[in-house]
Amino acid sequence: MTAVQDGTKKRGLWVLFSIAFATFMVNADSYIVNISLPVISGYFKVGTEAVSWVVMSYQLTVTALLLVFGTLGDRIGIKRLFMLGYAVFTVSSLFCAVSPTLGWLVASRALQGIGASVLYALTPAMVPRYLPPEQRGPAFGALATAAALGISVGTPLGGLITGLLSWHWAFLINIPIGIVAMLVAKRVLPADLCAAEKASLPAFDYVGSAFSALALVSLIYSFSKLNSLGLAPTVLGAAVLFVASLMVFVLWERKVAHPLLDYSLFRSPAFNYGNLANFLCLCYLAGHNFITPFYLMTVKGLPTERAGTVFLLYSLIYMGMGPLAGQLSKRVNPRILCTTALLAGVLVSFGFSLFLNAEGMLPVYGYFVGLALVMATFIPSNNNVVMGMAPPGKQGAVSGSFRMVGRVGMTVGVCLFQTIFALAALQAGKLHADALKAVERTQLLSAFSTVYAVGAVLFAVAAVSSLLAREGSVVAAAVE
Repeated sequence: MTAVQDGTKKRGLWVLFSIAFATFMVNADSYIVNISLPVISGYFKVGTEAVSWVVMSYQLTVTALLLVFGTLGDRIGIKRLFMLGYAVFTVSSLFCAVSPTLGWLVASRALQGIGASVLYALTPAMVPRYLPPEQRGPAFGALATAAALGISVGTPLGGLITGLLSWHWAFLINIPIGIVAMLVAKRVLPADLCAAEKASLPAFDYVGSAFSALALVSLIYSFSKLNSLGLAPTVLGAAVLFVASLMVFVLWERKVAHPLLDYSLFRSPAFNYGNLANFLCLCYLAGHNFITPFYLMTVKGLPTERAGTVFLLYSLIYMGMGPLAGQLSKRVNPRILCTTALLAGVLVSFGFSLFLNAEGMLPVYGYFVGLALVMATFIPSNNNVVMGMAPPGKQGAVSGSFRMVGRVGMTVGVCLFQTIFALAALQAGKLHADALKAVERTQLLSAFSTVYAVGAVLFAVAAVSSLLAREGSVVAAAVE
């Protein structure tokens, strides 16, 4: 290897590190705050409904702007926008840490979500842009590993930070890390396209972007407020706005020259069923990450750092099992693997709902081990199913749609589990974490049991969807 080749390889590794670290940071921050929510609700003296917006505001902005920033990167310049995303993420982390009120924290988390959306949207496009063909396969594998690592360590890391320091440090830790990441990106990422190359790009769909974001925000708002406000005019108005925005978005996208979504993919039942299974599974996972810390701290009486170590059990099994499941999907039909895993998820979630009042931690550990095995088997296998059905030239569109559907599922999951818990607890969702401890134990257990029973239903529907996601249908639909 010549000195030039060696230097090029080292630069490529630094570029990959910069891209992969952004993926890790965004995914970790999606989960690092969840374990702190009971502490935050007690700090601000608010209930589960109000504190859920600390998570949902972040997920909403990440999801709503994902398609926007993915397209804007080629117009503004990927490196410039990537650096801006890091800057917004870092500054907003400071705003989160010094928040004097819950409203300030929710707004700061929404701003943080904007920065995270930039990073999340650009990373898949940066691999083919900055790395040679022979490095792209391993690079995408590294991104998948970084994402899984971020998801795995986020919750236990948040528990340790909050338990040993305070919830403010769950945000403050992002500041030095974000600054270093920006400096590395500035140094190693190649320059952006020249103005002439940008001018040749197709027009950006601003109208479609606006209506897609409006539809998502109005859906989550109406759903989240249904428990506390009922069928109030604001809730009904938000629901009507969702339907109207969705209809306008679909009609507009069908006639625009360069739509945000490739609608030819949605003509395939296989693509739709695979995405539905992904939506429901990530809906459960996000809801679990939101509600389970409340169970561990209010019913089991665990301190924050101990609750975080319980989540570490899930993380270790997921990280160890993930590669094995990926290899297994090469030998066994991945669709069958997905369906089997999801049926096991039904047993895991429903079984846990029956043993919430059991003495000791054994049922909790069993639940976390079972859930980790389910997710570690389903997620890579389902990725294989959906991406394996993508026709030539459509991989980018399939990947973008798949990621967006998953993010929507995560946002809906938090809202769904919070609403079910609050309704089942007969308004206990209006109480903060400290006050939840004073609620009658049987009432709390009934509410948590209802949540996990509904979760079992999500797994059951996802299993049926996965079974119906037959291979090859996307290609056929795209050719018709």
